[in-house]
Amino acid sequence: MEFSRYFLFFFASLGAFNGVLLAIWIYHKRQAITGAPWLSLLLLMLSVRIGKSVAFYFSPGLSKDILQLGLSACCLIGPSLFSFCFRAQSPDKYRVVLPWHFAAWVFMVALIGYFYPYHSHLELWQSWIYRGSSYVWLGYLLAASWVCRDKLVALWSTPSRLAWRDMPLVVLGGGWLIWLAYYTAAYTSYIMGALSFSMVLYLSVVVYSGAGKAKVKYAAQRISDQQSHELSAKLTHLLDEERLFTDPDLSLPRLARRLGVSHTKLSQFLNQHYGCNFNQYLNRYRVEYAQGLLCQQQNLTMDHVAELCGFNASSTFYTAFKKYSGQTPSQFRASNTAKLSS
Repeated sequence: MEFSRYFLFFFASLGAFNGVLLAIWIYHKRQAITGAPWLSLLLLMLSVRIGKSVAFYFSPGLSKDILQLGLSACCLIGPSLFSFCFRAQSPDKYRVVLPWHFAAWVFMVALIGYFYPYHSHLELWQSWIYRGSSYVWLGYLLAASWVCRDKLVALWSTPSRLAWRDMPLVVLGGGWLIWLAYYTAAYTSYIMGALSFSMVLYLSVVVYSGAGKAKVKYAAQRISDQQSHELSAKLTHLLDEERLFTDPDLSLPRLARRLGVSHTKLSQFLNQHYGCNFNQYLNRYRVEYAQGLLCQQQNLTMDHVAELCGFNASSTFYTAFKKYSGQTPSQFRASNTAKLSS
């Protein structure tokens, strides 16, 4: 095996291995990530599928049982991806239906594998199931894109409105890239699917790890106590009195202009005195306001509350609310109602 093939094998197989480790880590952090079990399951199915591809590419005489396992996992990629996107977008909807939906797919794949194993039904697996799993994956990608349509439209029209590190969009975009790599493999190379998974995985890690750099960006700079006092007073007035945080288009530069400072200075101030970035600071205000609305106005829907608080998407509202209160909005309203009635 020449150097280029060694490199391909290392990069592709390492992506599958790291995918399993990342799936375990995400499941361990399931309390902090909405839909984490589904994301873990998606990464696990992708890793099995990618692992099979790498093994088959470098060892065409691979056992038919391993090939069957890889294609079976491929059939489950679409359902797990859709379940994660749906769960992240609508945390309180169809909580029971999604597991049963996925279980039905597992049962069907297991049933076909038991009665029609790969080694004795080559035509079925190499043609129908191989192609069918790809189209099932495509169908669920389209369904997941529809579920995330509000975020996609907002991202397309005004990219600055949406957090560019939004997890459902990263997962959805990665799913599309990997599917396209496999679908076009006939014109490129079969190993492209595995390589694309590794690339998407590592790029996602780089994107999310970039958050840590903001914490030390202004470590060597300080704002005087007088400047801090003045900024704090102005900021409190704008957010507490004018409720500027309810504006869904509020951005760091816009708020900085209202305060009469540069956006760099405002970002430094928030980092230095509140230990958070602009979005985190803003979401705290919005969540506190949402808690008041949920307690005082029982007739408001969750989507309406999210809109009144300035959130662009319901999924962002749910994620922020759970992060800062430890409960979903529905759980918070239910517990508050129980306290009032007792």
